[in-house]
Amino acid sequence: MVQNLQLPPFLPRFISAMILVFALLVMCHSSVLAQGVKANVHVIIDKLPIDKQEKMKNFHLVVKDYIENVPWFEEDDQLPVEVTLQLFLTDSPSNIEDRYNCELLVSSSDVQYFDKRFRFAYQTGEKLQYSEQAVEPHTGVINFYMNMVLGNELDKYSGFGGDVYYKRAQSVAALGKFVRTDFIRGWLEREQLVKRVFVEPFMTFRKMKDHYFYGIFIREKNLPEARKHIQIALDMLETVIEKKSDLEEPRQFLNAHYLELIALFKDYENKNAVFKKLIKLDADHKKQYEEHIGDS
Repeated sequence: MVQNLQLPPFLPRFISAMILVFALLVMCHSSVLAQGVKANVHVIIDKLPIDKQEKMKNFHLVVKDYIENVPWFEEDDQLPVEVTLQLFLTDSPSNIEDRYNCELLVSSSDVQYFDKRFRFAYQTGEKLQYSEQAVEPHTGVINFYMNMVLGNELDKYSGFGGDVYYKRAQSVAALGKFVRTDFIRGWLEREQLVKRVFVEPFMTFRKMKDHYFYGIFIREKNLPEARKHIQIALDMLETVIEKKSDLEEPRQFLNAHYLELIALFKDYENKNAVFKKLIKLDADHKKQYEEHIGDS
């Protein structure tokens, strides 16, 4: 006959404590993962010679691993960000190393960058290394656009909250002008791209996002106040477009958020004025806005 085992009195408490510690570790690990950058990377290699297609067939995994493991964020800025990169590769013949020309498309929630001046060298099996002190041809361009994307995202959480990331992008662009001559192409243009975020009318565009996303944040608790802030954002957006009609970011912003704007104002008592303004700002979605304009 088997006798009942008697556990030491402290053991149940010890087991419970260990289970709690384990659960907290899992939760913390999951939280860290959730707050990082998720990268969707697509490398188009069909224009490469067959031998280089074979060499670059897994390059998307190399880039994805790099982006998802670099500590991009300041300590207090951890948030979930999803970014998509498309790299269209063609051969750049060289007798000393494998080189590639690349047209790069980088996009996140409501911003997109296209760069056709990207050229880099890469040898199969090479692991991309992150550095803030030097710019390599391949990682330097990725670092530049990742910081541009993060600057855009952090501006949504506070007024000019993306400054630290835009300044990092500015530093990368400044260093980029000192890479090897074969890979210098494009850095002057990238430097100009980031410089404009610190001057008008882009500063107004950045401040607009603070009002817009604050409105989005409070809409469930206080819809009238949310609409007030979003109308302020639309007024600021109008100012930006009037000052510089060829600025691409306002168009990208409206393209990403027009359905959200319709949902916010379709039942608003003064919706006609709002939708007429949206038609003025966003002719691409004129038809969708007109559907919500009623008789005055």
